[in-house]
Amino acid sequence: MTLIDAWALLAAGGLAVGGVNLLVNLAFSRWVARRAKPVGADAPMVSVLVPARNEAHNIEACIRSLLAQDYPNYEVIALDDDSTDATGAILDQLAERDGRLRVIHNRQPLPPGVNGKSRACQLLAEQARGEWLLFVDADTVHRADSIRAGVARALGLNVALFSVIPRQVMQSWGERLFTPVGFALIYNFISPWRIYLERRPRPLNAAAIGQYLLARRDAYFASGGHDAIRNQILDDVAIGRLFKQRGQRIALSDGDWVSCRMYRGFCEMVDGFSKNAFSILNGSLAMSAVFVAACVALFLLPLAALVGGALAGAVNWPAAVAVALTAANLALVNRRIGQPPWVALLYPLQIAIGIGVLLNSIRWRYTGRTRWKGRLLADAALR
Repeated sequence: MTLIDAWALLAAGGLAVGGVNLLVNLAFSRWVARRAKPVGADAPMVSVLVPARNEAHNIEACIRSLLAQDYPNYEVIALDDDSTDATGAILDQLAERDGRLRVIHNRQPLPPGVNGKSRACQLLAEQARGEWLLFVDADTVHRADSIRAGVARALGLNVALFSVIPRQVMQSWGERLFTPVGFALIYNFISPWRIYLERRPRPLNAAAIGQYLLARRDAYFASGGHDAIRNQILDDVAIGRLFKQRGQRIALSDGDWVSCRMYRGFCEMVDGFSKNAFSILNGSLAMSAVFVAACVALFLLPLAALVGGALAGAVNWPAAVAVALTAANLALVNRRIGQPPWVALLYPLQIAIGIGVLLNSIRWRYTGRTRWKGRLLADAALR
């Protein structure tokens, strides 16, 4: 066996481990669904909280889907966070037509070093009356049973914080050139089953998705809420860690009752992921270097070895196994998040673009250019 064969075989083994974790995660989501506790007329009150800044192209569809819920006991509160587009006017029009929607307009400037979304979420929570607080992003659209499904699972699992990975809407090639492989990394390297089952308060084994985050009111305020993580750019991950540090049980699972279009086109996708890619790796250059090396070794070099062998008239079987495992894994993830499985064939380009996004994120951090929604993010809000 050559050195290249041995290395490709090692890569295939690593990919197989990731694939097993993916399958366990998917099985855990099915188990969570079976544990769901039916919600009847005595359902706890839920406050659905929608922070929105410059979301004119998303906000109406989001609010309309929330006002069409089959849940018996809820309120919807939206916050226009100093938007410079028509977000506030659209919200006001919707509130005039449906009194169940309450709109808050925040025109206060963002304090230095504070994450705007965390401040918006805290302001919303302070206005809420519900026993449970459901934070949702303005670019989400909800099935009629969205609230019911989340509450049923949170009660069935007896957790203080329940978050889901929604189905992802991508309507352009630019969006597909990295977003799917980003979710594949979540499914392969984060373990929702362990996040739930591990009772010890280890904050590093904690994660949440801000697109749909359901928190029990008493636990939220006892932990300090979003105000306690106001300087964190990864507010969803930070809130999960905060709950875990306070000894609260949390859970992360699939949620096909909510869909989200995170970005519109390639440029917005690059900007969105550049905002937080370096923060995901704890702002560590060493960790970033290891991550890039792992991506090249696991995903790109096996393909290069396979192509090189084919051109030489031979089949590098370990490399072929590694490539097949990668494609199958990504096809399964694509199917889960609502994308065609064949998008997995784009993975070499997706990985290359992902590395470029990380490098751009590092560049932004060290040149002070990180911004989002028209706001420049200070260093304190990036750690």
